[in-house]
Amino acid sequence: MVVLWLVFSVLKRVIGLLVLAALLFGAYMLWQDPILLNRVFDWVRGFIP
Repeated sequence: MVVLWLVFSVLKRVIGLLVLAALLFGAYMLWQDPILLNRVFDWVRGFIP
């Protein structure tokens, strides 16, 4: 039972770090590419009435 808990706690931490890395990479890509940033802003504005 302890081994199962250890596996899931490590897996949860790894998944959290992967999500954080993906968010940071996405933010970096938007920061470096203003055209892509404008496309994302236009896409978000499409949801705002």
